[in-house]
Amino acid sequence: MKSETVVVTSWSELLTGRNLLRSVALTGGVALHAINVHIVTTILPSVVRDIGGLAYYAWNITLFVVASIVGSALTSKLLDKLGPRRAYLLGLAVFTLGSVLCATALSMPWMLAGRSVQGLGGGLLAALGYALIPVLFEQRLWSRAVALESGMWGVATLLGPAVGGLFAAGGAWRLAFWC
Repeated sequence: MKSETVVVTSWSELLTGRNLLRSVALTGGVALHAINVHIVTTILPSVVRDIGGLAYYAWNITLFVVASIVGSALTSKLLDKLGPRRAYLLGLAVFTLGSVLCATALSMPWMLAGRSVQGLGGGLLAALGYALIPVLFEQRLWSRAVALESGMWGVATLLGPAVGGLFAAGGAWRLAFWC
């Protein structure tokens, strides 16, 4: 009979040293994408009050989600062409460009273009966050890394509306896209 060695991993292995930076980077991308949906949903009435576009209200989230799906689908190709670091930086750059477009929007069509770009970048970041787990971490840490990243969706659901509410109540919806 063959005996197997069981290796017990702890959370501290994932949250210290080089693994800490990797964990923060990957969970940060997932969190950016996830929390954005909730913040924008909360500030959208303020946006419409400021720049108009009530007829396009629902398109704001729809275009973001559709673009996110496209970004997620492109992840594998980008990893092959650019490698992990450059693909992740591209996702971050695209998300940031979308955020700048949204923050400077003077009309709802402009905002929708920004949300589409932001969604593309967010989809890339979220999918890359999961796709890079086997690249960046030892196999014994994979389940904890997935759990950590998946937890960001719960954090976003809890904090997103509250953070968005602060921006909306303060009349500073544009600032939500700069932060």
